[in-house]
Amino acid sequence: MIKRKHGGIKNKRLIDFSSPTNPLGPPIFTEKLLKKCINQKHYRYYPSYKKLIAMLSEYWNIDEDYIIPVNGSDEALTITPLALKLKKLIILEPNFGDYDLMSNNLKIKLIRPTIDLRKEDPSVDIDKLINILNRNKDFPLLISRPNNPTGFCIEKNELEYLSSRINNMIIIDEAFVELSDCERIRPSENYVIIRSQTKTFSTPGLRLGEIITLNRKLLTVLESSLQAWPIDSITNCFYSNLFYEKEFIKNYLNDANNLIAKEKEFIIRELKKIIKYKSRTSFILIKHKNIPNPYFKKELIKKGLFIRDASSFYGLDNSFSRISIKNHEENLILINAINGVLNEQENS
Repeated sequence: MIKRKHGGIKNKRLIDFSSPTNPLGPPIFTEKLLKKCINQKHYRYYPSYKKLIAMLSEYWNIDEDYIIPVNGSDEALTITPLALKLKKLIILEPNFGDYDLMSNNLKIKLIRPTIDLRKEDPSVDIDKLINILNRNKDFPLLISRPNNPTGFCIEKNELEYLSSRINNMIIIDEAFVELSDCERIRPSENYVIIRSQTKTFSTPGLRLGEIITLNRKLLTVLESSLQAWPIDSITNCFYSNLFYEKEFIKNYLNDANNLIAKEKEFIIRELKKIIKYKSRTSFILIKHKNIPNPYFKKELIKKGLFIRDASSFYGLDNSFSRISIKNHEENLILINAINGVLNEQENS
C-alpha cells in the first residue's frame, strides 16, 4: 500500500492541529442537508452536475463553461499533469507532496525552485523564477497561493508581472484562498486555477474542488481525462444546496477569517524559542531545530495534541512542523504544550 502523508487524524483523545481546514468547523446545518440528500435517495441515481456547476458559477462569478467540478483539489492537482502528458513540471516548493510519487511513476522531471525561508517572512525571487521558466518554456509552473505549508502568498501584481514575462502555463492551487487574505486570481487562458470547498467548509469527507480556466482546448483535455462521475451523488446534492445559503456563507467566512487573523497573531506572539513563519492563511509553519521530529511530534501526542510533521515536504527537514489554527481555548492548550516541551528539553 502506498503511504501518503497528509494532515488529519480521527482520534477523540487528541486535538487535531494537523488538518488545515476552517477552524469554525462544518456549517451548522451540515447534518440537516446530508439527511435531506439521503431522504431524497440521491444515492440511487447517477449524479448530474448541471445545478452544481450553475451554483459554482454564481459563487465564483465565472461563466459555467470554464468550470470543471472534481473530487477535491487533490484530484485536480493529480489529473492536470496526467492529462497534459507532461515530461517536465516546474513546482515552487515546498508544495503538494504527491508529485514525488507521480513523477517517479510517470517519469516526469520536476524542476523545483524554492520559497526563501531564511527569514520569518517567506519570499520568492520573481526574476530568478522568470529565468528558470524561460529556460523551460514548454512546461507549466505550479504554485499554491497561499502556499501549503508555508502560508506564503504571491501577490496578484507579482503574478501578473511573472505571467507577462513568460510563455509558460501557470497552474495556481488556491485551495486555501477563502481562508486567507490573498486576493483571488481572475481566470485567463494562461492560468489553470484550482480551488476547494473541502477546506473552506471543513468537510474533508465531502470532496469537492474545481478546475477553472479560460483555455477551452485545455478544458476539453482535462474534462475528457476525468472519470464520468468524479463527485458522488450525496456530495453533489450537499454542495448544490449549501450554495443557496449565501448570507450564511458570507458571515461564516467573515467570522472564520476574523478568527484566523486574531488567533494567528496570538499564537505567533505567545510561542517562544522557535521560529514562526509569517502566514496568510489558517496554518503556521514552525521551526524547532533544537528538538526535531519525530521526537517533537511524539512529545506533543503525549500532551494530547497532533500536529503535522512537515519534513515530508520538499526542502524541509525534521525541524519543521505545521500547526493549524483552531479556537482560542484549543490554541491556548497548543501554546502551553509546545512551550512546555521546549522548556522540558532545555532543562533536561
